Amino acid sequence: MSGARLCALLGELGYEGHDALYPDSFEWPFQYDDDRPILDWICHSLRPSNVLSPSEVSQLRLHSPRLIPV
Repeated sequence: MSGARLCALLGELGYEGHDALYPDSFEWPFQYDDDRPILDWICHSLRPSNVLSPSEVSQLRLHSPRLIPV
């Protein structure tokens, strides 16, 4: 169930290879109590609206050398 959710999320986020993924292959990380909370958070929180688009990534790469280090 959780692996299917993760694969569906990757499709929503625009991952081009999501159709070739096998949801059952992504079940094992959800079996670990330490990892499950972050994976559940990712599946419930990430949406296309809060992920950089390919053009935004290009702009970030273009301007990142000019950013002031913190």
